[in-house]
Amino acid sequence: MLFARTYPLRLMIILPFSFLFFIAAAVFCFVSYQNSETLARSMGHSVAQELGKRVEQYVESLTEVMPAISDINSAALLDGNLSTANLQQNAPWLLSQLRQHQQLSFVSVAMMDGRFIAASRPPNEPENIQIASNIESDDRHLIGYAPSLDDHFGLAENHIPGRYDPRKRPFMQCAIAQPLQACWGEIYHYLDSDNYGISLSKAVVQPDGQLLAVVAVDIALNRLNQFMAKLDIGYNGLAFLTEQHNGKLIASSNTALLPVNATNGEPYRIANHPSPLLRQLPSIAATAYIPNSIEVDGTSYLLEVKQIDLGLQLSWQLVVLLPVDNIAAPIMAQVRATIFITALLLLLLMFIGAALARKIAGPIENIAAMASHNTLKQLADYHTDKPTYIEVEYLRDSLAMLAKAQLNSIQMLEQKVHHRTLALQQANERLTKLSEQDPLTGIANRRVFGERLKALWQQALVQQQPLSVILCDIDYFKAYNDNFGHQAGDVALRTVAQHLQSYVQDSSALVARYGGEEFALLLPNTDVVQAGALAEKLRQTLVEKALRRDDLALGVVSISLGYASICPCEQDDMKLLVKHADEQLYLAKANGRNQIQPPLSNATHNNV
Repeated sequence: MLFARTYPLRLMIILPFSFLFFIAAAVFCFVSYQNSETLARSMGHSVAQELGKRVEQYVESLTEVMPAISDINSAALLDGNLSTANLQQNAPWLLSQLRQHQQLSFVSVAMMDGRFIAASRPPNEPENIQIASNIESDDRHLIGYAPSLDDHFGLAENHIPGRYDPRKRPFMQCAIAQPLQACWGEIYHYLDSDNYGISLSKAVVQPDGQLLAVVAVDIALNRLNQFMAKLDIGYNGLAFLTEQHNGKLIASSNTALLPVNATNGEPYRIANHPSPLLRQLPSIAATAYIPNSIEVDGTSYLLEVKQIDLGLQLSWQLVVLLPVDNIAAPIMAQVRATIFITALLLLLLMFIGAALARKIAGPIENIAAMASHNTLKQLADYHTDKPTYIEVEYLRDSLAMLAKAQLNSIQMLEQKVHHRTLALQQANERLTKLSEQDPLTGIANRRVFGERLKALWQQALVQQQPLSVILCDIDYFKAYNDNFGHQAGDVALRTVAQHLQSYVQDSSALVARYGGEEFALLLPNTDVVQAGALAEKLRQTLVEKALRRDDLALGVVSISLGYASICPCEQDDMKLLVKHADEQLYLAKANGRNQIQPPLSNATHNNV
């Protein structure tokens, strides 16, 4: 009795209600804060992804016509539409192509004897189209001519001192080194300006295999700087382009904060850039997992990295950095306002609840009892025809809406779990594939070789078919690495791997990296004569590819091969097959390299 007189019923109702509402408001504010931060990061990544798409589209617009023009000009030289004897006659053709494609800086033809002609658009004066050539000068220095009325050589407008030999320029060296396809040259410095460019070049090969000329198409990289500077990144963010294979800077959205070129004119690489923000990126880019954010000097940045594939084994990386605090600031201000409004509403509801507690206590108890004994589905569908208070009906409807929202959330969560499970399965499949691949060459690794050998051995044993193994080794590879560097050695390894793979079309056969510079081929249903013929073909065609190495008398990269074959029986040991092929490889290397063992004339004697 004393308790009842001291504490009115409405107070006993409003205090727990207010306490629970306070807890709910606190949870709501906490969740709102967390969701707002997540939303800010999501917005930042969306902005970065949109920027990535725009930059990728612009890069594509700059480069998409370059392969077609190089193919057209190559064909024109071969069929005689472009002159190889009198290069001056080609000026109208080249000028026409340059005018049709405003994004291009040079369209050129370089002969193997050093003659050169190009239609040029200077990067700093794109409206001043010229003809650049060294054929009118006795000492072969480069002269820029204003086009005449009929697009031939007009008045000489500028001279670049010194002998100009296109064979020493990156575009021509690249094409000569890879005569079977177009290639991207290294980024190079224009002779007559502070700008840099990149070229797509292609060697023109005559039917007899002789190199006739090199055609090239160039773009100036200052266009990328100008385009990225105009991008509205927002949030004081930064964006820049780099070459993926060496980290060399190509363009930046803010050259004042992130300069592309050093004071000596050479392009910066990320690893030696004066900005500590960029110097931290190489360690990130080198990992398989690129984080969504990084922290530098106490500032957190959202990080978005997008690979832009230009084709022909050239990729650029677009990196977008957005300060997290700048993105979250307006959202956090809204969250704080929401929290303040929620607190005011809490006070207001406490006052109203105190006034209406007595009247609504009974109906609320009914609804609470129903909510305590029913599922979310029943609460969402709850309805009564009995008359009640408006507030109680509102509470009932609100609980029903909350139950529906909860049911929707559960359904969405189940969908997310399903999608995440599928994503995890796909990730596991990718990891399995990576574990079976040699990371440098992209072909199978030695573990896969061992497993496939066991399987093919059993197959050959059951079907009584021959099984052959070819082991090959790049000749003097250590000397190649010492003379040309490990990067060139890696390129040679990939090239030899691709060469071997191109001659193994049978899906049941296997090309694998067996050791450092050693490769292995598994050839089911292949007898010793066929294996020997294939080994000789692999050796001969690699020499014909003429992968240059000036440290040997042969002048090209070559391989030594040993092979062996067997039609296995139960008592045979498959290790002896590999051992015998290895012994033949050792014999090929001991006899002078660049050969197969045994010779084709003795192939029938090389069964294990």
